[in-house]
Amino acid sequence: MKAAQNNTRCRTANYLATAILLCITLGGWSGESAQQAPGYDIRHYDLRVEPDFAAGILHLSVTIEISNPGLAHEFSFELGDRYQVASARDGNSEAKVQRDPRRIVVSVPRTGKKVLLNLDLNGKPGQSDDEERPVMDNHSLFLLWSDRWYPADFNDWATVKTTVVLPPNFQAIAPGKLVAANKRENGLEYVFETSRPTVSFSLFADSRWVRTEREVGGFDVVTLLHPESQKHAEQIFATSPDVLKFFSELHGGYLFDQFAFITIPGMYARRAFPGWVGYSPEYLETEMARTGYDAHETSLLWWGLTSQGRGPGSWQWTEGLGDYAEVMYAEARHKLLAANFGIFRQQYLDTPVDQDVPYTRLRASTPQKIVHGKYPWLMQVMRERCGDHGFRRGIRLLFERYRYRTFTMDEFIAAFEQADAQSLGWWREQWLERKGIPVVAFQASWEPAAGGYRITCLLEQRAEFYVLPLEIAIRSAAGVRTERVFLNQVKAEYAFNSPEQPLQITLDPNERILMKKIQLKN
Repeated sequence: MKAAQNNTRCRTANYLATAILLCITLGGWSGESAQQAPGYDIRHYDLRVEPDFAAGILHLSVTIEISNPGLAHEFSFELGDRYQVASARDGNSEAKVQRDPRRIVVSVPRTGKKVLLNLDLNGKPGQSDDEERPVMDNHSLFLLWSDRWYPADFNDWATVKTTVVLPPNFQAIAPGKLVAANKRENGLEYVFETSRPTVSFSLFADSRWVRTEREVGGFDVVTLLHPESQKHAEQIFATSPDVLKFFSELHGGYLFDQFAFITIPGMYARRAFPGWVGYSPEYLETEMARTGYDAHETSLLWWGLTSQGRGPGSWQWTEGLGDYAEVMYAEARHKLLAANFGIFRQQYLDTPVDQDVPYTRLRASTPQKIVHGKYPWLMQVMRERCGDHGFRRGIRLLFERYRYRTFTMDEFIAAFEQADAQSLGWWREQWLERKGIPVVAFQASWEPAAGGYRITCLLEQRAEFYVLPLEIAIRSAAGVRTERVFLNQVKAEYAFNSPEQPLQITLDPNERILMKKIQLKN
Protein backbone atom coordinates (compact mmCIF):
# COMPACT_ATOMS: atom_id res chain seq x y z
CA MET A 1 0.00 0.00 0.00
CA LYS A 2 2.90 2.34 0.68
CA ALA A 3 4.07 1.94 -2.92
CA ALA A 4 0.59 2.74 -4.13
CA GLN A 5 0.50 5.89 -2.04
CA ASN A 6 3.94 6.91 -3.24
CA ASN A 7 2.92 6.39 -6.83
CA THR A 8 0.29 9.10 -6.61
CA ARG A 9 1.63 11.62 -4.14
CA CYS A 10 3.72 13.02 -6.96
CA ARG A 11 0.56 13.75 -8.86
CA THR A 12 -1.10 15.35 -5.86
CA ALA A 13 1.94 17.57 -5.35
CA ASN A 14 2.13 18.28 -9.05
CA TYR A 15 -1.33 19.76 -8.88
CA LEU A 16 -1.14 21.70 -5.63
CA ALA A 17 -1.50 24.70 -7.90
CA THR A 18 -5.19 24.43 -7.11
CA ALA A 19 -4.31 26.22 -3.90
CA ILE A 20 -2.47 28.99 -5.72
CA LEU A 21 -4.42 29.42 -8.93
CA LEU A 22 -6.96 32.18 -9.26
CA CYS A 23 -9.44 32.50 -12.12
CA ILE A 24 -8.23 31.46 -15.58
CA THR A 25 -9.24 33.14 -18.82
CA LEU A 26 -8.63 32.46 -22.48
CA GLY A 27 -6.55 34.23 -25.09
CA GLY A 28 -4.26 33.74 -28.09
CA TRP A 29 -0.61 33.10 -28.95
CA SER A 30 0.42 34.40 -32.40
CA GLY A 31 -2.33 32.49 -34.16
CA GLU A 32 -1.94 29.46 -31.90
CA SER A 33 -4.10 28.84 -28.85
CA ALA A 34 -2.43 30.23 -25.74
CA GLN A 35 -3.35 31.59 -22.35
CA GLN A 36 -3.89 35.27 -21.72
CA ALA A 37 -4.29 37.06 -18.41
CA PRO A 38 -7.03 39.72 -18.19
CA GLY A 39 -6.12 42.56 -20.57
CA TYR A 40 -2.55 41.41 -21.21
CA ASP A 41 -0.51 38.44 -22.34
CA ILE A 42 2.91 37.44 -20.99
CA ARG A 43 5.00 36.59 -24.03
CA HIS A 44 8.48 35.86 -22.74
CA TYR A 45 10.54 35.46 -19.57
CA ASP A 46 14.29 36.01 -19.32
CA LEU A 47 15.53 34.51 -16.04
CA ARG A 48 19.03 34.77 -14.61
CA VAL A 49 19.59 32.63 -11.52
CA GLU A 50 22.68 32.95 -9.30
CA PRO A 51 22.56 30.74 -6.20
CA ASP A 52 24.95 31.34 -3.31
CA PHE A 53 25.22 27.83 -1.92
CA ALA A 54 27.40 28.80 1.03
CA ALA A 55 24.93 31.41 2.27
CA GLY A 56 21.79 29.60 1.13
CA ILE A 57 20.68 32.69 -0.80
CA LEU A 58 19.19 32.87 -4.30
CA HIS A 59 19.69 35.93 -6.51
CA LEU A 60 17.31 36.25 -9.44
CA SER A 61 17.07 38.80 -12.25
CA VAL A 62 13.89 38.64 -14.32
CA THR A 63 12.80 40.38 -17.50
CA ILE A 64 9.16 39.85 -18.45
CA GLU A 65 7.87 40.86 -21.89
CA ILE A 66 4.15 41.58 -21.86
CA SER A 67 1.77 42.26 -24.73
CA ASN A 68 -0.64 44.80 -23.29
CA PRO A 69 -3.46 45.61 -25.73
CA GLY A 70 -5.76 46.47 -22.84
CA LEU A 71 -3.26 49.11 -21.59
CA ALA A 72 -3.22 47.64 -18.10
CA HIS A 73 -1.20 49.49 -15.43
CA GLU A 74 -1.01 46.57 -12.98
CA PHE A 75 0.41 43.09 -13.48
CA SER A 76 -0.11 40.28 -10.98
CA PHE A 77 2.23 37.37 -10.28
CA GLU A 78 2.52 34.50 -7.82
CA LEU A 79 5.71 34.76 -5.73
CA GLY A 80 6.70 32.74 -2.70
CA ASP A 81 7.00 34.63 0.57
CA ARG A 82 10.67 33.67 0.87
CA TYR A 83 11.55 35.84 -2.13
CA GLN A 84 11.68 39.63 -1.90
CA VAL A 85 11.74 42.17 -4.73
CA ALA A 86 14.86 44.33 -4.43
CA SER A 87 13.99 46.53 -7.40
CA ALA A 88 11.40 46.78 -10.16
CA ARG A 89 11.47 48.86 -13.32
CA ASP A 90 9.52 49.30 -16.53
CA GLY A 91 12.21 50.35 -18.98
CA ASN A 92 13.75 53.45 -17.41
CA SER A 93 10.88 54.07 -14.99
CA GLU A 94 10.65 52.75 -11.46
CA ALA A 95 7.68 50.44 -10.88
CA LYS A 96 5.75 50.07 -7.64
CA VAL A 97 5.43 46.65 -6.02
CA GLN A 98 2.68 45.61 -3.62
CA ARG A 99 2.80 42.20 -2.10
CA ASP A 100 1.10 39.77 0.18
CA PRO A 101 2.61 36.44 1.29
CA ARG A 102 1.73 34.67 -1.97
CA ARG A 103 1.52 37.36 -4.63
CA ILE A 104 2.99 40.59 -5.97
CA VAL A 105 1.27 43.29 -8.03
CA VAL A 106 3.60 45.43 -10.13
CA SER A 107 2.25 48.87 -11.10
CA VAL A 108 3.86 50.96 -13.84
CA PRO A 109 3.57 54.78 -14.02
CA ARG A 110 3.07 54.81 -17.79
CA THR A 111 1.78 52.04 -19.97
CA GLY A 112 1.61 50.99 -23.60
CA LYS A 113 0.83 48.04 -25.80
CA LYS A 114 4.16 46.49 -24.85
CA VAL A 115 5.56 46.42 -21.32
CA LEU A 116 9.03 45.26 -20.31
CA LEU A 117 9.33 44.60 -16.58
CA ASN A 118 12.75 44.18 -14.99
CA LEU A 119 12.79 42.73 -11.47
CA ASP A 120 15.65 41.87 -9.15
CA LEU A 121 14.87 39.42 -6.35
CA ASN A 122 16.67 37.83 -3.44
CA GLY A 123 15.55 34.98 -1.29
CA LYS A 124 16.62 32.50 1.34
CA PRO A 125 14.45 29.59 0.17
CA GLY A 126 15.23 27.05 2.89
CA GLN A 127 12.95 24.01 2.64
CA SER A 128 10.68 23.32 -0.33
CA ASP A 129 7.00 23.87 0.42
CA ASP A 130 5.99 20.94 -1.79
CA GLU A 131 8.71 18.38 -1.14
CA GLU A 132 10.49 17.27 2.00
CA ARG A 133 13.92 18.47 0.92
CA PRO A 134 15.93 21.70 0.92
CA VAL A 135 15.89 23.97 -2.11
CA MET A 136 19.69 24.30 -1.92
CA ASP A 137 22.32 21.99 -0.48
CA ASN A 138 25.97 21.20 -1.16
CA HIS A 139 25.14 19.01 -4.15
CA SER A 140 21.95 20.34 -5.71
CA LEU A 141 19.53 23.13 -6.54
CA PHE A 142 15.79 22.37 -6.42
CA LEU A 143 13.64 25.21 -7.78
CA LEU A 144 10.18 23.71 -8.07
CA TRP A 145 7.50 25.67 -9.93
CA SER A 146 4.87 25.26 -7.21
CA ASP A 147 7.26 26.82 -4.67
CA ARG A 148 6.80 30.05 -6.72
CA TRP A 149 10.49 30.86 -6.93
CA TYR A 150 10.01 33.32 -9.81
CA PRO A 151 7.20 35.83 -10.52
CA ALA A 152 4.79 33.41 -12.14
CA ASP A 153 1.42 33.59 -13.82
CA PHE A 154 0.22 30.01 -13.85
CA ASN A 155 -2.60 31.04 -16.19
CA ASP A 156 -0.27 32.13 -18.97
CA TRP A 157 2.03 30.25 -21.34
CA ALA A 158 5.22 32.01 -22.48
CA THR A 159 8.60 31.26 -23.98
CA VAL A 160 11.48 31.39 -21.53
CA LYS A 161 15.24 31.80 -21.53
CA THR A 162 16.93 30.59 -18.35
CA THR A 163 20.52 31.32 -17.39
CA VAL A 164 21.91 29.69 -14.26
CA VAL A 165 25.36 30.25 -12.72
CA LEU A 166 26.71 27.18 -10.92
CA PRO A 167 29.89 25.84 -9.30
CA PRO A 168 32.17 23.52 -11.31
CA ASN A 169 30.96 19.99 -12.09
CA PHE A 170 27.26 20.85 -11.76
CA GLN A 171 24.76 19.79 -14.44
CA ALA A 172 21.43 21.58 -14.85
CA ILE A 173 18.03 21.25 -16.49
CA ALA A 174 15.42 23.91 -17.24
CA PRO A 175 12.57 24.33 -19.76
CA GLY A 176 13.69 24.04 -23.38
CA LYS A 177 17.11 22.91 -24.57
CA LEU A 178 20.62 23.64 -23.40
CA VAL A 179 21.95 26.18 -25.94
CA ALA A 180 25.17 27.27 -24.21
CA ALA A 181 27.53 26.13 -21.47
CA ASN A 182 30.03 28.86 -20.69
CA LYS A 183 33.02 28.51 -18.40
CA ARG A 184 33.41 31.17 -15.76
CA GLU A 185 36.26 31.92 -13.40
CA ASN A 186 34.64 29.99 -10.54
CA GLY A 187 32.20 27.72 -12.30
CA LEU A 188 29.80 27.36 -15.19
CA GLU A 189 26.98 29.32 -16.80
CA TYR A 190 24.25 27.26 -18.48
CA VAL A 191 21.70 28.80 -20.85
CA PHE A 192 18.41 27.11 -21.75
CA GLU A 193 15.79 28.35 -24.23
CA THR A 194 12.34 27.19 -25.30
CA SER A 195 11.09 27.53 -28.87
CA ARG A 196 7.45 27.20 -27.83
CA PRO A 197 5.39 28.63 -24.98
CA THR A 198 5.26 26.68 -21.76
CA VAL A 199 4.13 27.18 -18.18
CA SER A 200 5.17 26.28 -14.62
CA PHE A 201 8.96 26.60 -14.89
CA SER A 202 11.24 24.46 -12.76
CA LEU A 203 15.04 24.52 -12.58
CA PHE A 204 17.16 21.74 -11.10
CA ALA A 205 20.92 21.28 -10.84
CA ASP A 206 23.12 18.59 -9.34
CA SER A 207 26.85 17.95 -9.05
CA ARG A 208 26.48 14.15 -9.22
CA TRP A 209 24.41 13.65 -12.37
CA VAL A 210 25.67 11.54 -15.24
CA ARG A 211 24.41 13.13 -18.47
CA THR A 212 23.60 11.05 -21.56
CA GLU A 213 21.98 12.48 -24.68
CA ARG A 214 20.73 10.72 -27.83
CA GLU A 215 18.32 11.13 -30.71
CA VAL A 216 16.01 8.10 -30.61
CA GLY A 217 12.97 7.56 -32.81
CA GLY A 218 12.84 11.21 -33.81
CA PHE A 219 13.01 12.47 -30.21
CA ASP A 220 15.90 14.22 -28.48
CA VAL A 221 16.22 12.25 -25.25
CA VAL A 222 18.42 13.22 -22.28
CA THR A 223 19.02 11.35 -19.05
CA LEU A 224 20.44 13.05 -15.95
CA LEU A 225 20.83 10.22 -13.49
CA HIS A 226 22.71 9.70 -10.27
CA PRO A 227 25.42 7.03 -10.36
CA GLU A 228 23.26 4.41 -8.64
CA SER A 229 20.54 4.98 -11.26
CA GLN A 230 22.76 5.13 -14.35
CA LYS A 231 22.28 1.39 -14.86
CA HIS A 232 18.72 2.19 -15.97
CA ALA A 233 19.76 4.63 -18.70
CA GLU A 234 19.65 2.07 -21.50
CA GLN A 235 16.21 0.90 -20.43
CA ILE A 236 14.96 4.50 -20.46
CA PHE A 237 16.38 5.08 -23.95
CA ALA A 238 14.75 1.84 -25.09
CA THR A 239 11.27 2.51 -23.68
CA SER A 240 10.60 6.26 -23.40
CA PRO A 241 10.71 6.99 -27.17
CA ASP A 242 7.97 4.39 -27.71
CA VAL A 243 5.84 5.95 -24.98
CA LEU A 244 6.40 9.39 -26.53
CA LYS A 245 5.53 8.07 -29.99
CA PHE A 246 2.28 6.51 -28.75
CA PHE A 247 1.18 9.64 -26.87
CA SER A 248 2.17 11.91 -29.76
CA GLU A 249 -0.02 9.88 -32.10
CA LEU A 250 -2.85 9.80 -29.56
CA HIS A 251 -2.90 13.48 -28.54
CA GLY A 252 -1.03 15.26 -31.30
CA GLY A 253 2.67 16.05 -31.64
CA TYR A 254 5.08 16.35 -28.74
CA LEU A 255 5.13 19.99 -27.63
CA PHE A 256 8.49 20.39 -25.92
CA ASP A 257 11.98 20.91 -27.32
CA GLN A 258 13.30 17.68 -25.87
CA PHE A 259 12.42 14.88 -23.46
CA ALA A 260 14.49 14.32 -20.36
CA PHE A 261 14.42 11.72 -17.60
CA ILE A 262 16.06 12.76 -14.34
CA THR A 263 16.55 11.57 -10.78
CA ILE A 264 16.10 13.90 -7.82
CA PRO A 265 17.13 12.69 -4.35
CA GLY A 266 14.76 13.70 -1.60
CA MET A 267 11.79 14.05 -3.91
CA TYR A 268 8.74 11.97 -3.06
CA ALA A 269 8.24 9.30 -5.75
CA ARG A 270 7.86 11.02 -9.15
CA ARG A 271 6.56 14.12 -10.93
CA ALA A 272 6.10 15.62 -14.40
CA PHE A 273 7.74 18.88 -15.47
CA PRO A 274 7.68 20.90 -18.72
CA GLY A 275 9.56 18.55 -21.03
CA TRP A 276 10.85 16.00 -18.55
CA VAL A 277 9.90 13.55 -15.83
CA GLY A 278 11.64 13.24 -12.48
CA TYR A 279 11.95 10.26 -10.15
CA SER A 280 13.56 9.80 -6.80
CA PRO A 281 16.36 7.21 -7.22
CA GLU A 282 14.51 4.85 -4.91
CA TYR A 283 11.25 5.06 -6.80
CA LEU A 284 12.99 4.68 -10.16
CA GLU A 285 14.45 1.42 -8.84
CA THR A 286 10.95 0.25 -7.91
CA GLU A 287 9.40 1.28 -11.24
CA MET A 288 12.12 -0.33 -13.36
CA ALA A 289 11.69 -3.58 -11.45
CA ARG A 290 7.89 -3.42 -11.69
CA THR A 291 7.19 -2.18 -15.24
CA GLY A 292 10.48 -1.14 -16.81
CA TYR A 293 9.14 2.14 -18.22
CA ASP A 294 7.32 5.37 -17.38
CA ALA A 295 3.97 6.12 -19.00
CA HIS A 296 2.12 7.88 -16.22
CA GLU A 297 4.24 11.00 -15.81
CA THR A 298 4.92 11.14 -19.54
CA SER A 299 1.17 11.26 -20.21
CA LEU A 300 0.97 14.31 -17.93
CA LEU A 301 3.27 16.18 -20.31
CA TRP A 302 0.08 16.50 -22.34
CA TRP A 303 -2.70 16.48 -19.75
CA GLY A 304 -0.84 18.44 -17.11
CA LEU A 305 1.55 20.74 -18.95
CA THR A 306 0.14 21.46 -22.41
CA SER A 307 -3.58 21.54 -21.58
CA GLN A 308 -5.18 21.87 -18.18
CA GLY A 309 -8.68 22.02 -16.83
CA ARG A 310 -10.32 25.30 -15.90
CA GLY A 311 -12.96 25.85 -13.24
CA PRO A 312 -13.72 24.28 -9.84
CA GLY A 313 -11.79 21.07 -9.25
CA SER A 314 -10.21 21.39 -12.67
CA TRP A 315 -6.65 20.27 -12.12
CA GLN A 316 -7.84 17.17 -10.29
CA TRP A 317 -10.40 16.06 -12.87
CA THR A 318 -7.94 16.81 -15.67
CA GLU A 319 -5.37 14.61 -14.02
CA GLY A 320 -7.85 11.86 -13.24
CA LEU A 321 -9.21 11.78 -16.79
CA GLY A 322 -5.66 12.00 -18.14
CA ASP A 323 -4.72 8.84 -16.24
CA TYR A 324 -6.61 6.96 -18.93
CA ALA A 325 -3.88 7.65 -21.50
CA GLU A 326 -1.67 5.30 -19.49
CA VAL A 327 -4.40 2.66 -19.63
CA MET A 328 -4.51 3.00 -23.42
CA TYR A 329 -0.72 2.63 -23.68
CA ALA A 330 -0.67 -0.54 -21.59
CA GLU A 331 -3.53 -1.94 -23.67
CA ALA A 332 -1.88 -1.09 -27.01
CA ARG A 333 1.50 -2.53 -26.01
CA HIS A 334 0.05 -5.57 -24.23
CA LYS A 335 1.57 -4.63 -20.91
CA LEU A 336 0.16 -5.24 -17.47
CA LEU A 337 -1.63 -2.19 -16.13
CA ALA A 338 0.11 -0.61 -13.15
CA ALA A 339 -1.11 -2.15 -9.91
CA ASN A 340 -2.24 1.21 -8.55
CA PHE A 341 -5.11 1.36 -11.02
CA GLY A 342 -6.64 -1.77 -9.54
CA ILE A 343 -5.86 -0.71 -5.97
CA PHE A 344 -7.50 2.70 -6.24
CA ARG A 345 -10.40 1.34 -8.28
CA GLN A 346 -11.26 -1.19 -5.57
CA GLN A 347 -10.86 1.42 -2.84
CA TYR A 348 -13.33 3.63 -4.69
CA LEU A 349 -15.77 0.76 -5.16
CA ASP A 350 -15.63 0.20 -1.39
CA THR A 351 -16.27 3.90 -0.64
CA PRO A 352 -19.73 4.79 0.74
CA VAL A 353 -21.74 6.92 -1.67
CA ASP A 354 -21.94 9.85 0.75
CA GLN A 355 -18.13 10.11 0.74
CA ASP A 356 -17.96 10.56 -3.01
CA VAL A 357 -17.67 14.09 -4.47
CA PRO A 358 -18.84 15.56 -7.80
CA TYR A 359 -16.16 16.84 -10.14
CA THR A 360 -16.67 20.50 -9.17
CA ARG A 361 -15.69 19.74 -5.57
CA LEU A 362 -12.44 17.94 -6.28
CA ARG A 363 -9.51 19.49 -4.42
CA ALA A 364 -5.83 18.72 -3.81
CA SER A 365 -6.95 17.16 -0.52
CA THR A 366 -9.50 14.85 -2.20
CA PRO A 367 -8.61 11.20 -1.47
CA GLN A 368 -6.63 9.57 -4.25
CA LYS A 369 -9.09 6.69 -4.39
CA ILE A 370 -11.60 9.17 -5.87
CA VAL A 371 -9.31 11.06 -8.27
CA HIS A 372 -7.45 7.97 -9.49
CA GLY A 373 -9.96 5.26 -8.65
CA LYS A 374 -12.93 6.83 -10.41
CA TYR A 375 -12.02 9.33 -13.11
CA PRO A 376 -9.89 7.17 -15.45
CA TRP A 377 -12.80 4.75 -15.74
CA LEU A 378 -15.20 7.54 -16.68
CA MET A 379 -13.13 7.89 -19.84
CA GLN A 380 -13.63 4.18 -20.42
CA VAL A 381 -17.41 4.68 -20.30
CA MET A 382 -17.14 7.40 -22.92
CA ARG A 383 -14.88 5.26 -25.09
CA GLU A 384 -17.24 2.31 -24.95
CA ARG A 385 -20.14 4.52 -26.03
CA CYS A 386 -18.32 6.59 -28.69
CA GLY A 387 -16.35 3.66 -30.05
CA ASP A 388 -12.58 3.61 -30.26
CA HIS A 389 -12.39 5.67 -33.45
CA GLY A 390 -14.73 8.41 -32.24
CA PHE A 391 -13.03 8.51 -28.85
CA ARG A 392 -9.59 8.97 -30.37
CA ARG A 393 -10.93 11.70 -32.65
CA GLY A 394 -12.22 13.46 -29.54
CA ILE A 395 -8.81 13.38 -27.84
CA ARG A 396 -7.08 14.75 -30.94
CA LEU A 397 -9.66 17.51 -31.34
CA LEU A 398 -9.34 18.46 -27.65
CA PHE A 399 -5.58 18.86 -27.85
CA GLU A 400 -5.70 20.66 -31.20
CA ARG A 401 -8.30 23.12 -29.95
CA TYR A 402 -6.80 23.77 -26.50
CA ARG A 403 -3.09 23.61 -27.16
CA TYR A 404 -1.33 26.04 -24.81
CA ARG A 405 -4.55 26.92 -23.04
CA THR A 406 -7.09 25.57 -20.58
CA PHE A 407 -10.57 24.18 -21.11
CA THR A 408 -13.74 23.93 -19.06
CA MET A 409 -15.71 20.75 -18.57
CA ASP A 410 -18.27 22.07 -21.07
CA GLU A 411 -15.51 22.54 -23.64
CA PHE A 412 -14.04 19.13 -22.86
CA ILE A 413 -17.36 17.39 -23.46
CA ALA A 414 -18.15 19.51 -26.54
CA ALA A 415 -14.94 18.34 -28.23
CA PHE A 416 -15.97 14.69 -27.88
CA GLU A 417 -19.54 15.43 -28.92
CA GLN A 418 -18.32 17.13 -32.08
CA ALA A 419 -15.87 14.34 -32.85
CA ASP A 420 -18.52 11.63 -32.51
CA ALA A 421 -21.66 13.60 -33.48
CA GLN A 422 -23.66 12.54 -30.43
CA SER A 423 -24.77 14.09 -27.17
CA LEU A 424 -22.86 13.17 -24.00
CA GLY A 425 -25.15 15.02 -21.62
CA TRP A 426 -26.03 11.70 -20.00
CA TRP A 427 -22.33 11.08 -19.28
CA ARG A 428 -21.93 14.39 -17.54
CA GLU A 429 -25.14 14.13 -15.52
CA GLN A 430 -24.78 10.52 -14.45
CA TRP A 431 -21.03 10.10 -14.05
CA LEU A 432 -19.66 13.55 -13.20
CA GLU A 433 -22.40 15.36 -11.30
CA ARG A 434 -23.82 12.41 -9.41
CA LYS A 435 -22.26 10.62 -6.46
CA GLY A 436 -21.83 6.88 -6.51
CA ILE A 437 -21.85 4.27 -9.26
CA PRO A 438 -24.28 1.79 -10.86
CA VAL A 439 -25.38 -1.39 -9.14
CA VAL A 440 -26.31 -4.08 -11.67
CA ALA A 441 -27.85 -7.47 -10.93
CA PHE A 442 -27.03 -10.10 -13.55
CA GLN A 443 -28.53 -13.49 -14.27
CA ALA A 444 -27.69 -15.82 -17.16
CA SER A 445 -29.25 -19.12 -18.30
CA TRP A 446 -29.18 -21.28 -21.42
CA GLU A 447 -31.05 -24.17 -22.96
CA PRO A 448 -30.68 -26.38 -26.04
CA ALA A 449 -32.02 -24.87 -29.23
CA ALA A 450 -31.82 -25.56 -32.95
CA GLY A 451 -28.17 -25.44 -34.01
CA GLY A 452 -26.83 -25.20 -30.46
CA TYR A 453 -27.94 -23.26 -27.38
CA ARG A 454 -30.12 -20.28 -26.61
CA ILE A 455 -28.65 -17.93 -23.98
CA THR A 456 -30.76 -15.49 -21.99
CA CYS A 457 -29.21 -12.71 -19.89
CA LEU A 458 -31.22 -10.54 -17.51
CA LEU A 459 -29.76 -7.21 -16.32
CA GLU A 460 -31.42 -5.03 -13.72
CA GLN A 461 -30.18 -1.75 -12.21
CA ARG A 462 -30.67 -1.77 -8.44
CA ALA A 463 -29.61 1.81 -7.60
CA GLU A 464 -29.84 5.03 -9.61
CA PHE A 465 -30.30 4.68 -13.35
CA TYR A 466 -27.26 4.89 -15.66
CA VAL A 467 -26.72 4.51 -19.37
CA LEU A 468 -24.32 1.57 -19.54
CA PRO A 469 -22.31 0.21 -22.50
CA LEU A 470 -21.48 -3.32 -21.35
CA GLU A 471 -19.75 -6.50 -22.43
CA ILE A 472 -20.98 -10.03 -21.79
CA ALA A 473 -18.42 -12.84 -22.16
CA ILE A 474 -19.60 -16.32 -23.16
CA ARG A 475 -17.04 -19.03 -22.47
CA SER A 476 -17.35 -22.46 -24.06
CA ALA A 477 -15.02 -25.28 -25.08
CA ALA A 478 -14.39 -23.35 -28.30
CA GLY A 479 -13.09 -20.30 -26.45
CA VAL A 480 -14.45 -16.95 -25.26
CA ARG A 481 -16.81 -14.82 -27.29
CA THR A 482 -17.75 -11.26 -26.26
CA GLU A 483 -21.11 -9.61 -26.91
CA ARG A 484 -21.67 -5.87 -26.52
CA VAL A 485 -24.97 -4.51 -25.21
CA PHE A 486 -26.23 -1.02 -24.41
CA LEU A 487 -28.28 -0.95 -21.23
CA ASN A 488 -30.41 2.20 -21.46
CA GLN A 489 -33.24 1.15 -19.18
CA VAL A 490 -33.67 -0.11 -15.63
CA LYS A 491 -34.28 -3.72 -16.64
CA ALA A 492 -33.56 -5.52 -19.89
CA GLU A 493 -33.26 -9.03 -21.28
CA TYR A 494 -30.78 -10.03 -23.97
CA ALA A 495 -30.69 -13.25 -25.98
CA PHE A 496 -27.79 -14.84 -27.88
CA ASN A 497 -27.20 -18.08 -29.77
CA SER A 498 -24.18 -20.30 -29.30
CA PRO A 499 -23.21 -23.40 -31.28
CA GLU A 500 -21.33 -24.68 -28.22
CA GLN A 501 -22.68 -25.27 -24.74
CA PRO A 502 -21.77 -22.34 -22.49
CA LEU A 503 -19.50 -23.08 -19.56
CA GLN A 504 -19.57 -19.61 -17.99
CA ILE A 505 -21.23 -16.28 -18.73
CA THR A 506 -19.69 -13.15 -17.21
CA LEU A 507 -20.81 -9.52 -17.12
CA ASP A 508 -18.07 -6.96 -17.78
CA PRO A 509 -15.32 -9.62 -17.79
CA ASN A 510 -12.48 -7.11 -18.23
CA GLU A 511 -13.84 -4.72 -15.57
CA ARG A 512 -14.11 -1.87 -18.04
CA ILE A 513 -17.10 -0.23 -16.37
CA LEU A 514 -17.02 1.12 -12.84
CA MET A 515 -19.95 -0.60 -11.15
CA LYS A 516 -20.99 -3.02 -8.46
CA LYS A 517 -22.18 -6.37 -9.81
CA ILE A 518 -24.64 -8.73 -8.15
CA GLN A 519 -24.58 -12.24 -9.59
CA LEU A 520 -28.00 -13.85 -9.31
CA LYS A 521 -28.46 -17.60 -9.18
CA ASN A 522 -30.55 -19.29 -11.84
